[in-house]
Amino acid sequence: MHTLSLLVLCALGVASCRALSLVVSQEQSYFFGTKPDDHLLCYTKTLSKGTALPASVSYTNPDDKKINFVTMNADKYSVFGYTVDKTDGQLGTPAVGYRLNGPSPLTYAITINMYCEP
Repeated sequence: MHTLSLLVLCALGVASCRALSLVVSQEQSYFFGTKPDDHLLCYTKTLSKGTALPASVSYTNPDDKKINFVTMNADKYSVFGYTVDKTDGQLGTPAVGYRLNGPSPLTYAITINMYCEP
């Protein structure tokens, strides 16, 4: 009986911890679109370890060049991944925005790269 009570308490503790973050994911990287060989890195941003989530990342190319490929990569593995929502714009246009969601603060860094047509 004592073992059963302990198991129930542990299960409730785990459920409570997950309730603190509405995001449950183990994803560590995302890729959006396709990158032709001639496309160039036109924007990069790193969300440092300790950054509060959710965090928004958006970019508008000042030369009106289309963004066709976006990568988001964690710098190390964590059992606590993150999710991504597109918030504005779209690939194939000069502007796009994303919101990164996950446990806060980040225990790893995430680098976002956007590639534009030449």
